[in-house]
Amino acid sequence: MPFEYDRGADSYCAACLAKPPKHDGIRAAVKYDDLSAKVALRLKYSGKIGLARVIAQQLVRHLPEDRNNIIITPVPLHWTRMWSRSFNQSALIGRAISAQSGIAFVPDILVRHKRTPSMRGLNANGRRKAVGQAFSVHPKWQGRLKGSRIILIDDVLTTGATSDGCISVLKRSGASWIQLFCWARAQRGESAGQK
Repeated sequence: MPFEYDRGADSYCAACLAKPPKHDGIRAAVKYDDLSAKVALRLKYSGKIGLARVIAQQLVRHLPEDRNNIIITPVPLHWTRMWSRSFNQSALIGRAISAQSGIAFVPDILVRHKRTPSMRGLNANGRRKAVGQAFSVHPKWQGRLKGSRIILIDDVLTTGATSDGCISVLKRSGASWIQLFCWARAQRGESAGQK
């Protein structure tokens, strides 16, 4: 969780000390609130895809200085959602970060092979259950991720169930370092869609 002031890269909150996270850090542009939710929803459901560039501009400042061997990849959508929406908002953000930073963008490392219900209104346990076994590494990337450093892009982080599902399969496939980049992050006890 964020501290009130910067305590350095090696400082961890009590929850992370008690139960180390699967990821190697989270970088969010803003706290999840009514205004940041409007931005995310306009990108996701109103087709305001130019907002992806605006979000990327806020996230680029969080990129590590050492950018060697880093790959940017998005949390994938199930093909039925992709078909109905016509774009993946996380992929748009990732592509914009790549364009602004020069870091490679690889949109197809992960596959969402199980359609999950909308996460809005689900608690942490419901979200974990919904995304369980939903993700896999695309067959063409099997055996090619050993030692890789990955920035995983999602639009909003609430409980972390979706990102944990993605991170688990990436680490099992050999990725050595994974940071999650997102537009907005809900603070503990707050959940997107439950306001």
